[in-house]
Amino acid sequence: MKKLLAIIVLSLCLITPSQADDIKDFEIEGISIGDSLLDYTNKSYINDNSSKWYNDEYHQLILKDDYQTYQDVVVSFKPKDKKYIIESISGAIHYGKNIEKCYKKQNELDKLFSAMFGVKNRRVDILPDNGTKNTSKQIVFELNDGSATIDCLDWDQIVKPNFRDKILVSLDSSKFQEWLYKNTK
Repeated sequence: MKKLLAIIVLSLCLITPSQADDIKDFEIEGISIGDSLLDYTNKSYINDNSSKWYNDEYHQLILKDDYQTYQDVVVSFKPKDKKYIIESISGAIHYGKNIEKCYKKQNELDKLFSAMFGVKNRRVDILPDNGTKNTSKQIVFELNDGSATIDCLDWDQIVKPNFRDKILVSLDSSKFQEWLYKNTK
C-alpha cells in the first residue's frame, strides 16, 4: 500500500503544468473565454440588451455588476449558440480627458502581461486616426489560441465631446480574432 501511494505521489510530482498561453486560463472580473454567458446573466437580459457586431454573426453585451477593477465589462458571443459561449471579453477603465493616466496604467499592465505571456509574441500598434483625431495605442500579446490586448483610446474631445479616454483590456479567442480581422478591413 505504501508503494502504491509513493508511486501516485511521485507521478503527480512529475506532471508539468501547462504553459500559461491558453486564453481560457485568464479572466477579466472572474469571466473567461469559453464560459457560458448564462453563468453571469439570464436569456432575457441577453436578448433585451445585446447588440450586433457589424453583422449578425456576433453580438456584444455590457454586463452590469459592481466590478472590482473595471467600470465596464463587455462580452462577445454568437447569438445562435444556445450556450452563449463567450468568445471575447473586455474590461474598461475610464480616464475622462486624461490620456496620460491611461498610458501610465497601460505601462503597468504591459509589465505584468510581459511577465505572464513573454515578450516574444508582443507587438505595439499605433492605430491611425483616419481623419477623426482619435488615436489608439495597442499592446497585443499573441497566444496559441487567441490574444490579450491592452488598448488606450485617446478620444478627440472636439470630434467626440461625450467620449472619455479609456483603457480597454481584452481577451479574444482565435475564432473571434479571425472573424474580426475579416469583418473590419
